[in-house]
Amino acid sequence: MGTIFDAMLWFTLYVIALLLPQVVALLCDPIETVRPFLLEFGVALGFVAYPLLTSEFSLVGRIRSVSVLYGNDVLMFFHKYLGIGALALVIAHPLLVSPGNFASFDPFAGSTMIRYGAWSFWLLVILTLTSLFRRRLRLSYGWWMVTHYALALAIGTLGLAHILAARGYSSSGIVRVVMIGYFIGFLIPMFHYRVWQYYRMLLRPWKVVENRDEGSRVHTLVLKPVGHQGFEFHPGQFAWIATGYPITTDQHPISISSSAELAPDRRIEFSIQDLGDWSGRQIPRAAVGAAAYVNGPFGAMSIDREPGQGFVLIAGGIGITPLRSMILTMKDRCDARPVILFYAAHKLEAVVYRQELESLQQQMNLKVVMVLSEPPNEWTGERGHIDAALLKRHLPAQFMRFQYFVCGPSAMLDAMEDTLTSLGLPRSRVHCERFNVV
Repeated sequence: MGTIFDAMLWFTLYVIALLLPQVVALLCDPIETVRPFLLEFGVALGFVAYPLLTSEFSLVGRIRSVSVLYGNDVLMFFHKYLGIGALALVIAHPLLVSPGNFASFDPFAGSTMIRYGAWSFWLLVILTLTSLFRRRLRLSYGWWMVTHYALALAIGTLGLAHILAARGYSSSGIVRVVMIGYFIGFLIPMFHYRVWQYYRMLLRPWKVVENRDEGSRVHTLVLKPVGHQGFEFHPGQFAWIATGYPITTDQHPISISSSAELAPDRRIEFSIQDLGDWSGRQIPRAAVGAAAYVNGPFGAMSIDREPGQGFVLIAGGIGITPLRSMILTMKDRCDARPVILFYAAHKLEAVVYRQELESLQQQMNLKVVMVLSEPPNEWTGERGHIDAALLKRHLPAQFMRFQYFVCGPSAMLDAMEDTLTSLGLPRSRVHCERFNVV
């Protein structure tokens, strides 16, 4: 209950922060004449758009307390769609302030104030399009991330310059201080994310003690902290990792695949599939003794946060990794609650940890249901895809009291959310986190 209260409190404070500039502008109103409604409404949209844009970094700036409260899935969803909403407000702002005057979008004409706003607008358009269509534009994740933050910094700076140059409501000293405060608030998470976190990672190195080939183009990096105690984590959480040096474009969010009950040497494991980028270029060649850097833990998807009589885990492909962490943690804790794992893959050879999972069924209260879409002729297990009928064949009578965790491709997560709720499960018992937002 405390977590729900904290989440609601932070969301309420966020809404207040979005509306605060308008309230301050109205209380300090320096404009004596009555102006048309559309003009005032357009200005109001601008006063919402800027705090909305500057707050975006707070959603994705690797702030651990926020990540644990809401989860990566929720934060990235809001980051994406609030960004699109901010772009809509930025488009509407000049159209309402100067109806029919499209010169407000020309970055090479008009007053300094107009040029600042126009440049900020077009950079925001570029940022939005390169984020929504990154894969179609074939932009690597690393370089997209660098340009994303550079564009965000330019947009925030030019947007503030536009507001201060407008000399309407912003002619009030208090309004100017408030808007500058939002810009500083925008810089703090950027500094935290891009500078402070790198510094902390540099001071807390890890080393590769094992690089295990799991088959199916998956390698497990076993990392041990060097000169520090590492960190505690909940099963199902993830961390950002980099190999070689922390200041790199190749930092990626990877689920922790080992037990949260740490061994004396505090080692942790990350199982990483070759996707043709950093995961295929560097991970298979990471030698024992090589340096690595870890920033974590993050995420809210964990069995530690969701009490239940048992757990149903649904994995697709490499999505097995955080669920493996949950299973191993329950084994190490001698947790007798039932666990049912549904594991979907194209072929039997693509099933990661197959022998380990078969062994774990003998060591704990675990049932593994393999589902193959392209099974061999001799296959006697489940075929096709995980659907409601397949789930019903294996779920116990008390399945409504279980907690459900899903990890896999985005399309699978969407399908499973619909399928599980169609069985009568409340949405609060279905948990998943998405990483592939851009």
